[in-house]
Amino acid sequence: MRNLLLVAITCSALLVTGWAGAVQQTEGKVIYRYKNKDGVTVLNSQVPPEYVNKGYEVMSLSGRVLKVVPPAVQGEEGERLYRERLEREAQEREDIQLRRSYSNVADIDAAKKRNLESLRGNIGILTTNLASARSRLQTYQTQAAAIERSGRPLPDELLKNISNLEQEEKDIQLQIQQREAELESVEKKFDEDRARFIEISQ
Repeated sequence: MRNLLLVAITCSALLVTGWAGAVQQTEGKVIYRYKNKDGVTVLNSQVPPEYVNKGYEVMSLSGRVLKVVPPAVQGEEGERLYRERLEREAQEREDIQLRRSYSNVADIDAAKKRNLESLRGNIGILTTNLASARSRLQTYQTQAAAIERSGRPLPDELLKNISNLEQEEKDIQLQIQQREAELESVEKKFDEDRARFIEISQ
């Protein structure tokens, strides 16, 4: 009786092992469905090279379609489709990053407010610096005018100060223009992110 029990257990183990092995052998395997030159649908373990560009389907062994590979398009149309695919993939990556960055629309609004306030604060500081530079420049120019009226030559140090302040004024004006352009760009980007977030969340 004991020997019979051992035989039964051994047989069961072999059956289980054989079943598991069969599963491992079929797991991940696929078949391909395509049409040959005569328009006949063919099922095969691979797609012959001459039919790859004509499109095919990847199927599981149970017959479920896993993937559809469309026919390759050549020429200008193919290039257009390729560019569209790249743009679509880039948009998908941006959408993923957008979802990772914000939980809701309120987060976007808050981030926009912080960034714009920071830029406006920077512009305010630059505007104050510009007013200060202009005030000092005006003082030096007034001094230079008085010296010229007296017929005396202008001191080199005074001319240097005037030149430096004129350059400083130009530099600050350029920085203000850059910050204002950045402010406009950042505001536009947040508005676009907000609209896109709403669109992909619906």
